[in-house]
Amino acid sequence: MTQSVRLPFDSEETTGIYESLKVYQGRFFRLEEHLDRFFESARTVGLKIPEPREKIRERLRKSLAESGRTEAFVRLTLAGREIFVVVSERSHPPGLYRKGVCLRTSAIRRNLSQAAFPEAKSTFFLNQILATLEPAPPGNYEILFLNAEGFLAEARIGNIFIVKEGRLLTPPAHGLLNGVTRRFVIECACLGKIPVEEKPLTRHDLFNAEEAFLTNTSWEILPIREVDGRTVGTLLPGPVTRKLELLFREGVQKEIQKAGNGKN
Repeated sequence: MTQSVRLPFDSEETTGIYESLKVYQGRFFRLEEHLDRFFESARTVGLKIPEPREKIRERLRKSLAESGRTEAFVRLTLAGREIFVVVSERSHPPGLYRKGVCLRTSAIRRNLSQAAFPEAKSTFFLNQILATLEPAPPGNYEILFLNAEGFLAEARIGNIFIVKEGRLLTPPAHGLLNGVTRRFVIECACLGKIPVEEKPLTRHDLFNAEEAFLTNTSWEILPIREVDGRTVGTLLPGPVTRKLELLFREGVQKEIQKAGNGKN
C-alpha cells in the first residue's frame, strides 16, 4: 500500500500550476498537450487536481463560449485547491516582429532540475523575479537564462532557437520548460525539411548565429535583434525564421480545420 508523505507545510497552499493556451477561430490549439502538461506539473510539484480532465476541458470551453471571443489567450490555473480560468486577449505590436527584440543575459542562473523542477509550469516565480530585479539597458525586452554549466537554457517566459548554417538549433529539453509552441516549431521545421538539432549552446553560439528567435504561446515566433549589445544576424526576420512563420501559420490552420467538428 502506498503511504502519503506528511509534510510540515501544505504544498497546496504554497504553490500552484498554470497553463497558457491560445484560441484560433474559436478553437483551442493543442488543448490535450496543454492538459497533459497541467497534470504532469501537478504531479511533479505534489498537487492534487480536484477535477477530472473531462470537467476541466468542459470548463475551458464554457469559459471561452461565455467570453464571446474567437481569438483569445486563456490562462488555466490551479491555486489554493481551486481551478481558475481567465479568458483574455493578448497581442503584440507588429513592429516587434519586423524589428526583433533585445535580450540581456541574467546573472541569475536557471533553477537546477534537482532543486526546483523548471520542467514543471508552476507559479514559483522567484527565479524570474530575481532576474527581473537586475538593472536592464533601455529597450531591453526579455531576459535570457543560462544553466549552472553556463549553457543557454531559456528566456524568462519562453524558449530560444538559433539558426546556424541553415540548421535550427535549440537547447535540449531537460532542465527547462519544454514549451508546447517549442515542440510545434520543431515539428514545423521537420515538415519544411529544415535540419533541427537539440544540443547545448553557449552565448558565443548565440552571438554568432545567423538568426535567432523566441517562442511561447503568446509570441508564437518572435525574432531576436540583439543580445547583450551584440546584433544577431543581418536580416530581420531571417529567411529560416520567415519560412518557419509560414509553416507555423499553415500548421495551425490545418489543425484548426481538422478540429472543425468542435471536439478539440
